[in-house]
Amino acid sequence: MAASHSEFKFDTTGDEVVSAFTDRVAGRIFLVTGPNPTGIGATTITSLAKAKPQALILAGRSTAKFQPIVDEVNRIDPSIKVVSVTLDLSSQASVRQAAKDILENADVPRIDTIINNAAVMACPLDYTAEGIELQFGTNHIGHFLLTNLLMPKLRASAEPVVVNLTSSGHRFYSSYDDVNWKTEKYDIWTAYGIAKVANIHFTKSLNERGIRAIAVHPGWVMSDLARHVDQSGLGTFLERAQATSDFDPLDFQKNLAQGCSSTLVAALDPAVSNGAYMRDCQVAVPAPFANDASLPPKLWKLSNELVGERFA
Repeated sequence: MAASHSEFKFDTTGDEVVSAFTDRVAGRIFLVTGPNPTGIGATTITSLAKAKPQALILAGRSTAKFQPIVDEVNRIDPSIKVVSVTLDLSSQASVRQAAKDILENADVPRIDTIINNAAVMACPLDYTAEGIELQFGTNHIGHFLLTNLLMPKLRASAEPVVVNLTSSGHRFYSSYDDVNWKTEKYDIWTAYGIAKVANIHFTKSLNERGIRAIAVHPGWVMSDLARHVDQSGLGTFLERAQATSDFDPLDFQKNLAQGCSSTLVAALDPAVSNGAYMRDCQVAVPAPFANDASLPPKLWKLSNELVGERFA
């Protein structure tokens, strides 16, 4: 089903979206991963803060680094309960501790919306603390584990929602057969594509388990996410994109305020279909393999194996 505001498009801002859905923000509790001041997680949070949420949970690697966002929320509305949580998605021990901290926090009786925003992109071959390729381990496995561990508080909400940020780069996906690159030569963009299509397949799996979940491509946003991309890497990306069927347009670069708008439509607009893929504030069509029904169960099984726990 289409989004309820057809006038929203590529240059719509997060504030505009929130102003249209104030009743879907007021009194609710939101968790956002990756609240870095130089990324769209920060503008997601500050936009939400303008419509009287009950609480905002900020989860990132350095609470000191995102303290300016906490300060800005307090400036916007001092009545909002702000919960800061240390979360390193590349360490399952850190993810488990973050989930424990949230589950035990009396100021968080439930979580209405989880926005899995944090990510790394196109980094050199590296591994998480558990030996998982860094892009797949951070972008998917970390969020898979966090979301499942927080399921008791998510299901305590009358209308739980999970928003998983993906990318048009999901179209670079190859397969899940060698996510740790033990047999194939590592390619930064294929690895990114595998991680980003995993965000879509995870969305579909959550939807099948009764959780409203939406996958979002935020658009071409220049933020610190691109810190590993040099001119050569950018050139390779553009060449790959131009050669990839149905790759989303790259002719409009968004600022941070515009970059969070699709996330907020997904989080707040009840008209958007469960399991949808969104870009530019509207429902869009992902690559065909993103809709391959055989892949979400395969990914869920692999993810359970990589976290050493069986989530049903």
